[in-house]
Amino acid sequence: MRNEKRRSKNPNPACDEEVSLINLEEGDQGTLSHAFGGFGLVRRLAEMGLTPGVEVKLVRKCLFRGPVQVEVRGVALALGYGVAARVFVKPLKANQNG
Repeated sequence: MRNEKRRSKNPNPACDEEVSLINLEEGDQGTLSHAFGGFGLVRRLAEMGLTPGVEVKLVRKCLFRGPVQVEVRGVALALGYGVAARVFVKPLKANQNG
């Protein structure tokens, strides 16, 4: 009960537009913002090309918390559900013609 009173609903309003990779729909694109994790995870993601500022496209999500396939710099990568949940992107708005 005490912790609920101390926590604010949204301490950083700028983070409203950041979502996890698992929250994107298939075909959606975003710019990688940051990844939560230890040094090993962040380093491994950087070695795969997932660095802040890079554009990421979600190609496919598997059912039941399965792997997530993304396209980064023209290369398709598969990330486990737990890793994809720690990668946050700023979704790119789709251009609407008309």
